Amino acid sequence: MDAKQLAGRGCGRRYEKEYLNKYRDCMLFYCDGKARFERYCYGEGACFVFGVWAALEADGTLRYRQPLPPLAAAADLPQRLTAVEGDVLYFDNARWKWELAADLALDKKNGYTRLRMLAHRLTGR
Repeated sequence: MDAKQLAGRGCGRRYEKEYLNKYRDCMLFYCDGKARFERYCYGEGACFVFGVWAALEADGTLRYRQPLPPLAAAADLPQRLTAVEGDVLYFDNARWKWELAADLALDKKNGYTRLRMLAHRLTGR
């Protein structure tokens, strides 16, 4: 699977792992082929914990940009996309679903502004 296909027609898509623990894990795929894993806390003090950029290879392997942020452990990150069923993703042959949470028109906090998206549409890159 290609990250561009998982990104949909806009800027990208955000997939969220079904609720399992005190963290909300998200995987974002962008129209230019980049991927990003983000972790947030749940609850009243919900906040961003860390984010890591990745590349999705043809065999489904995610290659994360090194070095990892201080709070990120390699064991916490999905390593390989193993199945796609409609708008649901499965990583590492686990039974936990990653469901489509949002189609993104823009994602300013990660650098996908109107200007960048216009340039992407004009150049096709």
